[in-house]
Amino acid sequence: MKLNARILVAIAALLIGMMSTLPAQAGDPQPSLEDSRVAEVLAMAEGGLSQYVIQSKVEDIGSFPELSGTDLVFLKEHGVPDSVLIRMIELEEGSTPAPAVAPPVAPVVAAPVVVPGVAATPPEVEQETASIEVVIERPFMITYYEVAIDDEVLAHRGKLWEGISEPGHILKRPSKIGRRKDTTLDALDIDVTPGPHEVAVGFAVTWVEDDSNDNGWGKYNQEFYVNRGVRAVADDDDHEGEWGKRAAITCDVQPGQTCVVTATLEKRAPSALGGLPIYSVSYQTKVD
Repeated sequence: MKLNARILVAIAALLIGMMSTLPAQAGDPQPSLEDSRVAEVLAMAEGGLSQYVIQSKVEDIGSFPELSGTDLVFLKEHGVPDSVLIRMIELEEGSTPAPAVAPPVAPVVAAPVVVPGVAATPPEVEQETASIEVVIERPFMITYYEVAIDDEVLAHRGKLWEGISEPGHILKRPSKIGRRKDTTLDALDIDVTPGPHEVAVGFAVTWVEDDSNDNGWGKYNQEFYVNRGVRAVADDDDHEGEWGKRAAITCDVQPGQTCVVTATLEKRAPSALGGLPIYSVSYQTKVD
């Protein structure tokens, strides 16, 4: 009986050791997911905010703990978009963050072809690049802008404000971009491959409203953010009537050329019967 008891104790110790080395299940939250920065992104995704709002907030946060493959699966299963996950990986602590604006296109140099008994062919001339510059003419104050080339946002500034206050509380007032006298904003300067490229500028004007005209019980004087403007990239989540019509223009640049795009932000006052202002963007281009 003593021998059998010792064997049972040994087997139990072995099983406990094996269980302690088993990997965590994919759905179990990991310690890094309990970090307040990651939790904030998860809360925004579960709250149904668009990927553009979450990406803007990720840039404000600036750094994240190292995320394992299990962490990424957990976040993906809970609605965090792939583009946001990629940016969180780039901003992991200890890594070199990728620039918000895409890097210049490196010139391509063909390697010389060497064939036995045949003289080596001379290297080809370096492929020249072209460039696109975007300038925004802003006749009124804005709280956010973004610039997209070929449906990819390559530059943005400011913030898309979202949220609603508790009853009886006030929200932080949205901050404007730049000074009132600075009506011109240099938004983007980037090298591109020669050829046609679609350029689009979006912007937002955010303000705070309240429900003081609808003082229901428990909702007295709640405040909420209102965003109006134009998006640079079409968003299926946008509600009809909240944003102006998206517009874009094509730059066809040859090697060594620069296409300067001037985007003028425009606002039409609401009708005499009331309503919200209508925003739009118009473009002019110059190729040198």
